[in-house]
Order: sequence, then structure tokens, then C-alpha cells
Amino acid sequence: MTLPLLDPFSAPVEVREAGLPTLQEIAANEQRHRIGADPISISDALDAANYVGRYEDHNWLNNHITDALKKTSEYQAWHRAMPSRTPKAIAAYQKNYAKSDLATVDSEINLHGSPLPVGQQLFHGGLWSSMSGAITSRPLSTSLSPTVAFSNALYRAKAYDAGRLDLIVLRTTVSTNAFVFKSKGTKLAHELEVLLPAGISLKVLSETCARTDYRAAKAIDDPVKTIPVYVVEAEIA
Repeated sequence: MTLPLLDPFSAPVEVREAGLPTLQEIAANEQRHRIGADPISISDALDAANYVGRYEDHNWLNNHITDALKKTSEYQAWHRAMPSRTPKAIAAYQKNYAKSDLATVDSEINLHGSPLPVGQQLFHGGLWSSMSGAITSRPLSTSLSPTVAFSNALYRAKAYDAGRLDLIVLRTTVSTNAFVFKSKGTKLAHELEVLLPAGISLKVLSETCARTDYRAAKAIDDPVKTIPVYVVEAEIA
């Protein structure tokens, strides 16, 4: 059965250009920034990616997305479609993908996952050119949150070493199988991870430089490096 469409931005979020929410705003659950005259509206995945790519105070957005998803029957349906216990190879992949058995992971995604709906949007952080051409050769980790995808691109100094960071917005144009990780009861539940199988075709639609001055770090003894951040739109075809 194809999973229902999920859109955590169906109710637009209004933010300001700088500053963090006040304690009063947090208490009132108002996602507004308090500095800057002109508000920015986040009404879809691309808006969200551009915001995360441009500004550094975006952790609140992950909390907003998580809360919005938990209130939907569609997200509950996603989890009901998954097995009650995460398959062994997929669980190992989530803990340490570098040492996992990718062939078995791929088999488990196709065996235990469910098809995503056409039009579903997901995020991936990394280096676009590092993907194996137009068709992926290994499982692809994605998230329902651009904040998580951005953080994953920084993990183990990947963006530092690459000299750039790509925040990729993926949209399905064909029904694609996926495994959805649990949203509670695990240390990584906050990542809102959705795992796609190998062999999917990816087509780039656009690439926009969100900023040129992101300060990426590596080890303590390594100098801070200034790198560009790009927002990439791509289709899963």
C-alpha cells in the first residue's frame, strides 16, 4: 500500500530574518523570530531548505516539523506500515552506516518498506557530485527535516573536506519504496529518517547558492574553513 502524502509545511511558518524566539514566544508556541522587520514565510520544503541554508539559528525548525508531523494521521500511518521491530541490517545501518552490510540493507528496505506517494518531498545533506551519476548505487538516507540533513552534511567533516555543502530537496515523481524509522523510543528518533533503496534515478532541477560564508570546522588543530552552501532541487524519477 502506498503511504499517504506528508507535508509538515501545510500550515506556513512565519519567521524573522534574525534573532531567536523570546521565552514568551516559546511558551506560547509561536514560531516567530523577534529581530528584523520583514517576515519570511516557510510554506514548502524548498522554503525550508533555503532558510536552513541561509541562517544558522534553525534548530527550532526541526522541533516545529516534528510537532507538526506527530499531529497528523498520515505520519501515524507511515509508522503503522513499518514492522514493529526494525530489521537487523537496517538497525545496524542507522547506528553505523559505514560498517553496515549495504546489500542486506537494500534487500530489507525493499522487503519491509512501503512505497512513497508521488510528490513526497525529503531532504538529503551532502555533496551532490559524490552520488554515483544519475542512479544511486547504495541506500540513500534522507530526512523529513532540512535541519537534520544539514547536520548530516557536516558530520565527520564531510562538508569541510568537500569544500562545499549541498542541501538537497528531493521530490518523488514515481512511487518509490522507503523504510521509515521509528519516531520514538530510539536515540535517533529526532532525525526523522527515511531510508531509500539503491537504484533510484535522480535528476537535478536547480542549484542555488544560499550563502558563501559558512564557517565549517574539523579537528581542533585544523583551521576553520569558509565554504559555500547550495540548495539543490532534484527529482526521484
